[in-house]
Amino acid sequence: MGLTPVPGHSLVNGHAAWAALAAPPPGITFAREEGRLDPMEYTAVVRASGLVRPVDDAARMAAMVAGSNLIVTARDEAGRLIGAARSFTDFAYGCYLSDLCVEPAGQGRGIGRGLIAETKRIIGPGCMLLLLSAPDPMSWYPKLGMERVANGFIIRRDG
Repeated sequence: MGLTPVPGHSLVNGHAAWAALAAPPPGITFAREEGRLDPMEYTAVVRASGLVRPVDDAARMAAMVAGSNLIVTARDEAGRLIGAARSFTDFAYGCYLSDLCVEPAGQGRGIGRGLIAETKRIIGPGCMLLLLSAPDPMSWYPKLGMERVANGFIIRRDG
């Protein structure tokens, strides 16, 4: 099966190509923070980014952070959280990138793409990375070099 890029955009193929993109932009630091990220800090960046999550339910947001086994963060020079990629993975075969968010002041600087690339670098070459997109950013991911897929099914949450 050949990879089909979205017209006008090139696919980034292979682990090495994604790992090469895992460098943060100047003034930004990427780090793994699962198990130590403050849920209130995470909620603030999710809220600022506009990502639709239950930001008014502190217990649920805390459970989301606590239950994730891979969280890659982007922090500015002052150490302030400005972006995050929150995932679930076995580090061997599959990774679901559940949340990708960057606060508005950091958008357009390559932080989101870098967070995706750093996540892929960490999970390794034998592990695929899957994310489901909200409707608005659907056109953004192909610009990063990601392949569009249509073979999925869902059982929706009740709330």
